[in-house]
This record gives sequence, structure tokens and C-alpha cells, in this order.
Amino acid sequence: MKIIHTLKRALKQVPNTFSVYQSDLLCRLMGALIQTRSVNLKKLAAALSGSAQIDSHYRRLQRFFSSDLSPHVFTQLIVQRIVRPGKRVFLTLDRTHWKYGQTHQNLLCLGLLHRRVSIPIATCSLGKAGNSSTKERKHLLKKALAYLPIDQCCLLADREFISREWFQFLLHQRLDFVIRLRSNHWIEKTDGKRIHLDDNTRRQKKNTTRIYKQALLYGRIRLHIVCHRPAKGPRLFLVTNREDVDQAVPLYKQHWSIETAFGFLKSKGFDLESTRLKKPQRMQRLMGVLSLCLLWALLVGHELQKKKATAIKKHGKRAISLFRRGLDHLQYLLANAEGKAQQLGEATRLLVSCS
Repeated sequence: MKIIHTLKRALKQVPNTFSVYQSDLLCRLMGALIQTRSVNLKKLAAALSGSAQIDSHYRRLQRFFSSDLSPHVFTQLIVQRIVRPGKRVFLTLDRTHWKYGQTHQNLLCLGLLHRRVSIPIATCSLGKAGNSSTKERKHLLKKALAYLPIDQCCLLADREFISREWFQFLLHQRLDFVIRLRSNHWIEKTDGKRIHLDDNTRRQKKNTTRIYKQALLYGRIRLHIVCHRPAKGPRLFLVTNREDVDQAVPLYKQHWSIETAFGFLKSKGFDLESTRLKKPQRMQRLMGVLSLCLLWALLVGHELQKKKATAIKKHGKRAISLFRRGLDHLQYLLANAEGKAQQLGEATRLLVSCS
């Protein structure tokens, strides 16, 4: 099938990573994921192209996810296809959690923003319920930053990801960030006056923003604090080391793009919660493959959008997302591969040489 050969050429751009066997199976696996929209290995085995029996396909998939293939090869592949010299890079950090029986599936994900969706480029399976530790966040971010231009990056995260040690680590890495703070923090202004964020902003007018530059947080770190009260909804407290402090609020709003990605990986796309994989390394490999499929569907959807724009509904959103449009189109092409070989080849090349 043309898709197999075209995808293999893309994988060869990452030298000394995939064996011939792994490369072949990965390409077939991506096609099966698009067709079944499920991560269940039994369903994938039945949809996997090739002359082998279903049980043989199933064992091949088991061996693939239990192999020594590093999950970070997917980070490298995705970064190569999205990040461009001089272009600003936005990273988002968040968790997604569900239970299978008594097993907690708790994934800490670092996403790379692309077309309003944060594609997970690094995942840590925590193997427990609850928040991640600073140590786990550091490990995840260090691995991903090895493939990213740090001077172009800005990290966006929610109020779960705060601590003195964490902020000191980000500053040491020279990484820009905009992170939400809890309202119970005390800060010290440059004039030496200490204020409580919640108490100090209770009477703040709606649709206004207060900025405290070089405020002392945790009694040790100088950072910019932004207190924003929207026309509707709760107050928003942000901490940043960026000099364009007035852009902190609109930048932070892009953090929700990772929740969009989680939706596409779960009920709106590949039914991630149906997986029976439990071991952390296996889950991380699965997330890497799914992220490639997510990127592929987004690229195809964007290309279709350029040819014919999707209708905009009254609430201002598209009738169908770029991801869903691309995924539907890929599924249609794969189901009619013989008659649509040329179109399938063109769609596959978008993943190989996207810009």
C-alpha cells in the first residue's frame, strides 16, 4: 500500500531509531488506528494490513508496545514537522486521568501547540492517582527540551503546576512561562509592601487587569504577577517571566488547547480510555503513535479547509473541527485505497513534509 512506503520514508529521517520491523508495523498500525478509531489491540489486529492471521497481528502489536523503542522518538518526529526556525513555540502542560478497574491511568502530558491543538510530544504515566511531583515534571520537560529550541519556547500551565522549586527550575532552564496561580498567595511589591492576592483584588472592577512587575513570590523569586478580572467568571491570577506582561492573559487562554487534544484522543477520536495497556512505557509508546495520528489528521483537515472552508455556526465555531474533518477523510481514503491511491499518497506526504 502506498501509505506504508511513504510513511517509511518519513521514519528514515530519524536515523538509528526504528528497526525495519518496527518501521513497517508502525506504518500499518497508524492506518489501523485511523480505520478503527480505537486503541483496543484486538480491534487493531483485525484491521492491520498484511497476510498474517489476526492472532499473529495481535502478538506483533504486543511485541511492539513491549519493545525497547524509546517513546521520545515520537517527540523528535513531531517537533521536526512543526517547529520552524524563528517561529514562536508554545508548550502546554496538563494531566488526563481515568480508571480501568482498580488501575489508575494518570498521564502527565507536554503538548506542542499547532493549529489550536496541543499535540502531546512527551508523556509520563504516573502510575498513581493525584497530582504529579516536581521531580516528575522536571524529568518530562528535560527530555522534551532536548529536541526543542528553548529560546523560542513558552510554557503554559494551570495552577496545579506551581512551587518555588518548579519556578526556579524553569528560570534556570531560561524557559519563558505563563502559569496560573492560586488566589491564596502572598506577594511583596517592589516598594516592600506585602499583599494577599485574593484580598487585594476582591473589589477590582470587571474587565480590568492589575500588573505587579518584579514582585517577590515565595519570599525569594522575582516574577511578574498579573491579576485579571473578566466581565464574567472568576478572577485570574498569573505568574510570568515574560517582559510583554500585557500579553499574559491571551497567551494563557491557549492552555486549553491541550484539553482539546485529550478530547480528540478519547471519545472524539481514538477512544484512548479503552486501552488495556497498564505499564508506563507501553502507555507512553501508545501516546506517541496517537500523537502522530493526531498531527496527520490536523494537517489533512487544514489542507481540506484551504480547498473548501467549513461552515461557521452561530456560536462562531466550525461545524466540524479540522481534526475530525481530516480523520474522516483519511478513513474514507483508506477504506477505498485502490481507487483513491493518488489522493492517499498526497495525504500521506503532508505528514512527511509538512511545514
